[in-house]
Amino acid sequence: MGPLRSPQQDDEVDSAQWVIEPFWRKLNSFFLFPLQRKPLLYALVLSLCAYMLMWGLLIGFAVAVGLLLAISRHAFKIAAYASHGVLDSNDYDDYPCDADLKVLPWKFFGVLLVHGFLIGMLARVSPGLAALGDLLSSFLIPATLMVLITSGSLRAAINPFMLLSTMGAIGLPYGLLCLFLFLLMQGVPMAFALLVTVMPQALLAPLLAFVVIYFNGVIAAMIGYVMYQNHADLGITPDKGPQAETGAPVLDPQAALAQRRDAQVAQLVQDGNMQAALAESREWQRSEPESLADQRRYHRVLKLSDKPDELARHAQSYIALLLQKQRSSDALEVWGSCYKRDKGFRLVNASHTLALAQTAWKRMQLPHTLALLHGFEKTYAGSDLVPQALELTVRVLKQGANKPDQAVRVFMRMKIRYPAHASTQEAAWILRDELPGEAQSPAAPA
Repeated sequence: MGPLRSPQQDDEVDSAQWVIEPFWRKLNSFFLFPLQRKPLLYALVLSLCAYMLMWGLLIGFAVAVGLLLAISRHAFKIAAYASHGVLDSNDYDDYPCDADLKVLPWKFFGVLLVHGFLIGMLARVSPGLAALGDLLSSFLIPATLMVLITSGSLRAAINPFMLLSTMGAIGLPYGLLCLFLFLLMQGVPMAFALLVTVMPQALLAPLLAFVVIYFNGVIAAMIGYVMYQNHADLGITPDKGPQAETGAPVLDPQAALAQRRDAQVAQLVQDGNMQAALAESREWQRSEPESLADQRRYHRVLKLSDKPDELARHAQSYIALLLQKQRSSDALEVWGSCYKRDKGFRLVNASHTLALAQTAWKRMQLPHTLALLHGFEKTYAGSDLVPQALELTVRVLKQGANKPDQAVRVFMRMKIRYPAHASTQEAAWILRDELPGEAQSPAAPA
């Protein structure tokens, strides 16, 4: 393999052009990741907590649930950071972690329940079908984890089209990833069997817990790296570029400047000096209005502050810049952080709102899609985009939320206000089962 392309985080270079080593050449780094200082300390603390598993049935059960939750959250955190190119745990403090990651283990548990239900239904038909369903479920798990990390949506994680799209973005290496993960999973019982024969019984609980945490860390680092390797196709904007074989980041001056500013602001935040962190990041984003790095940094600091109005004001221009740079997934994330704090948050630009709604729909984030479209025709009265927004509303209500009655009511408004508009005809086609006399055009749904 030739020398790595110098990654640049300025606005002139697309990170999709970075040359990132394939994951099968980085296997050693995945096995070494759980032995980095922070993951290792975390694993040791949780392993010591495993002693409480032997303190009785009720306490043991509560501790087991707590350990599973802590291990799962840590694994999602590792994978999420790795998917953005943050491969060294020492850099975690420089990049704020999304609080939504904490709920992903529960959503993953929901996915497993859905898989189990479907496999149970297949078992009632044939044991062979159940075995096939179990194999398919195992094959889909890596893609499921990736969709959960990128979208945070349980609905998206069980959507076969989202899963197929994710696997298609990775291509044939997805099968190789599944093979490596299968081999890793076999390592857990093998380690268990070895420890049971050579270790004192008093040490078994913490040692077995450590083995589970270690292999989960390896798996999470590998999955996250594969996401990073395919970040452009998965709609991920990386925070760090690839590293040279010596381990030193290959950075251009703009990227190096961005990293120094990130570190400076992160230190101010850690010291509790939020006022200075805001002042620094605010000045940088004002002086560099087209710099995504400076705008992203300011947005992150605002999220940590108690200034929701300033966060909302900045989001207007930041979202516009992200959409201009064709980073709609990042723009949707910015909108979501504002909407979470203020349910009345609205963008001033109708085209930006519709673009985010279309992105949310593609990612199967139905609540966000409907929130963006709610009141569109009143908020942006007179806009030429209102018919398209109403058409998308009909599509989401009918095909996503399974609420055809509400979709029909929206269509009736469209029929009165925009009888000859192409969006009205498309909405009629979407509702062809509910309104068979209305569907005049055989146009296929988008």
